[in-house]
Amino acid sequence: MAHILILDDEADLRFILKTFLTSEGHTIDTATDGKAGLRLVELHHYDLIITDIVMPEMDGLEFISTIRRKFPDMRIIAMSGGTAKLDKNLLLATAKLMRAGTVIDKPLDMIALKTAVNEVLAG
Repeated sequence: MAHILILDDEADLRFILKTFLTSEGHTIDTATDGKAGLRLVELHHYDLIITDIVMPEMDGLEFISTIRRKFPDMRIIAMSGGTAKLDKNLLLATAKLMRAGTVIDKPLDMIALKTAVNEVLAG
């Protein structure tokens, strides 16, 4: 199946996503933020990246922008639950404008995630 990189600063969510997507037959790597994710992208080939938008160090929007410059055809799913100060719909719309293939809001619906992963990988 696919080699997928998951970026999220929440350890529990990284574990849940890794467990779920591994059970779907994918190989999963994880990173805690955009900077760590970029280091992994430089070392490995990924079929898909799933990134949170609100993260420390380098947020998901900066990460997507950097990836688009270096790897314009990379498949990306962006996800966000927003914050008290940042509306999740605005964050997700911005990610979509930055050419994230799909955007998903948090809390995650695993069926919606599975569908999004399958659609992005098929496209």
